[in-house]
Amino acid sequence: MSIVKLRTVRKVDFAATYLPPSIPALLPDIADGELNLLPFKATFTPLRVEFPMWRHSDPSPEEPETLVLFINERPVAKRQWTAPVKDVELFIDVEARFLIEGHHDIHYQVTVHYGETVPSEKLRIIIDKTPPYLGENDDLVYPPEVIRNGVTERYLEANGDQLLGQVPKYTGAAVGDKVRWYWSASPVGKELVGIRELTKADLDTPLTLAIPGDFIRQSKDGPRFARYEVQDRAGTAIQRSLAVGIGAAVLPAPRNLPPIKVVQAIGTAFFSTLKPRDALNGATLEIPSDAVLEDDDLITVFWGEQGTVGAYSSDVPITPGGRRFQVPKANIAPHMGKAIEVRYQVKTRADELFDSQIHRLQVEWLTGLPVVQCDKINDHLLVLSTMGDRANFSLPTWQHMATSQFVTVWLEGVKRGAPREKVTLPLVSEAPVPGENSAMPVGSLTKGQLQQLESGYQFQVKVRVSFDDKQSWLTFPHTSATLVDIPG
Repeated sequence: MSIVKLRTVRKVDFAATYLPPSIPALLPDIADGELNLLPFKATFTPLRVEFPMWRHSDPSPEEPETLVLFINERPVAKRQWTAPVKDVELFIDVEARFLIEGHHDIHYQVTVHYGETVPSEKLRIIIDKTPPYLGENDDLVYPPEVIRNGVTERYLEANGDQLLGQVPKYTGAAVGDKVRWYWSASPVGKELVGIRELTKADLDTPLTLAIPGDFIRQSKDGPRFARYEVQDRAGTAIQRSLAVGIGAAVLPAPRNLPPIKVVQAIGTAFFSTLKPRDALNGATLEIPSDAVLEDDDLITVFWGEQGTVGAYSSDVPITPGGRRFQVPKANIAPHMGKAIEVRYQVKTRADELFDSQIHRLQVEWLTGLPVVQCDKINDHLLVLSTMGDRANFSLPTWQHMATSQFVTVWLEGVKRGAPREKVTLPLVSEAPVPGENSAMPVGSLTKGQLQQLESGYQFQVKVRVSFDDKQSWLTFPHTSATLVDIPG
């Protein structure tokens, strides 16, 4: 007599049960830019595609479960399980030969152990392997008088203390392209003036690049060369223009006051980049040793544009008579994602004021951000029948966390009985951060509120944080879970 073990399976018939796949390598979306753009460098190696855990999974050697990944309806990868699926196995690698240029729809379908096959929604990605084309006459366009006579102090005084050059229109220009421009003593010099990321407005008007007068003066007099480089957002090959030769004849400053140095930043004397993780205790500003200072000079350092969020100034050095000044930690985070000017001013005993040359600092965004937590989510499931009266949400600490910041958290899911309709459940909106050293409670949802969501579907809890008094918002990683409603 043989014994046959039967499985009790609760089948659910959904038109599109599963969320689309995700690709960690995709670039973050930007305003008006191409969505879900794959970096060019990611097309040379197998591409990791991830997917959430599906419902009713119970694979075995007798009844395996299979996931097939499709690109434009063509199967390109397959994975099978004969044992319970682990979180670390929820991915599949796509061979580089399938990563061709163009727009591609990616989805997967899962065949569970009892034979039901359910597709996911599609993720549309863009693969761009073609760099912009600058054309034959790609050098910067300057006024004839500048080409003929060079740039002089008189010219700078009459033109807003800057030299403007126009970039010829080039083929393939797109939102997110990065333009870097240089002012050097060599046609291939690397003295970077600035970096500009193109917006939608830049595509409709001539693109003008400014070389500030202080940059020209700090480069001294003599033959100089202006050029630019373009690289698209995908990161294809950098396109370099020809250099324009321009003579520089500007008057020296009354004092030699070279740009101040940001000790924790990396770069040149005039342009550097600061990672917030390198300034957890604030930033140190150092006046160069070749700056000409007198013992009775009063020195004031300026961090950012005074009067704006995060700006700071001080005339008190770290040690009396020293050349180092401290910028508090609280003045770092408001400038993330922005470029600021850092400078110092010298006031003499005769009340004369001398301004230093400007150092331009790019403050990067934070990385390693925390994921919102919920005390009722276990193994990516939120079970209504066992959750109690409410589910509580909290946000772990992050670097540069401060009470001057604001947090917005909300839940997104689909409507019960109408899964094609979106439901948004707010948790907190622009809530001030209460402290700096402990997890932040970010609201709760009752069982009644959660019952607005369709059972068996995933929902996402999303977070955004403002570090600059709500002028801009940084999106934190979201958490996903499946709502389970088993009637008692």
